Amino acid sequence: MPLAAALTALSGLPAEKLRTDAFTGTFGAASAGASAGTGTAATGSSAVRRSPRPDEPLTQGYLWPRVARSLREGQTVVAEQGTSYFGLCTQRFPAGARFIGQPLWGSIGYSLPALLGAQLADPDDRCLLAVGDGSAQMTAQELGTMGRYGLTPVIILVNNDGYTVERAIHGRAAEYNDIARWDWQRLPGALGVGDALCLSAATPDELDRALVAADATPDRMVLIEVRTAPYDLPGLLRDITAGMSARNGIA
Repeated sequence: MPLAAALTALSGLPAEKLRTDAFTGTFGAASAGASAGTGTAATGSSAVRRSPRPDEPLTQGYLWPRVARSLREGQTVVAEQGTSYFGLCTQRFPAGARFIGQPLWGSIGYSLPALLGAQLADPDDRCLLAVGDGSAQMTAQELGTMGRYGLTPVIILVNNDGYTVERAIHGRAAEYNDIARWDWQRLPGALGVGDALCLSAATPDELDRALVAADATPDRMVLIEVRTAPYDLPGLLRDITAGMSARNGIA
């Protein structure tokens, strides 16, 4: 089944809108407008993006276009299910870039092992992974395997205090969508990657600086922990989960 058709069945959104969003990098007229703090403002049927202040809280609306601009030609990008996939799938990548994602099956935690496989298959390609904190807790031990083999990917770890995509679908304030808070800055070292460069970003300026530092450090694993709000969603995922939530009978 084509991805757009499957997402239509799940969310009730028109397939044409999903194709527009996922394959052209633009949002269709069916979008209801931006959620608070996403860095976009709705005007009629189109969304107008504004430039955030360097010191304001980081949002999904700024995060994913900025990550996409940091990519190189031919680079492999792995995106975890949830905000990472739906935030990146609408971005334009450089020529020859490869994108690994599996939004249909919802197998959270797959992306760290997928990153390991992609990086081992082509050690000269410095891969980039985008993964949420909840998913990363499933398979975080693979960081140690990457360190053992001397792999040096860039990992964007989205710390939004739990399962944000699940909050949007069912259980916005439910305890089962909360997770234990880990010290992500110390995790690579605890798993044997003593030379990893661990950075954090909670504002656009901090994210900009962290991505520049990652690019300047190609011989070390780089983990950038980015902080976004628990209910902040990329536009496409917001629309899809709104349809799913309505089907679940949740206003």
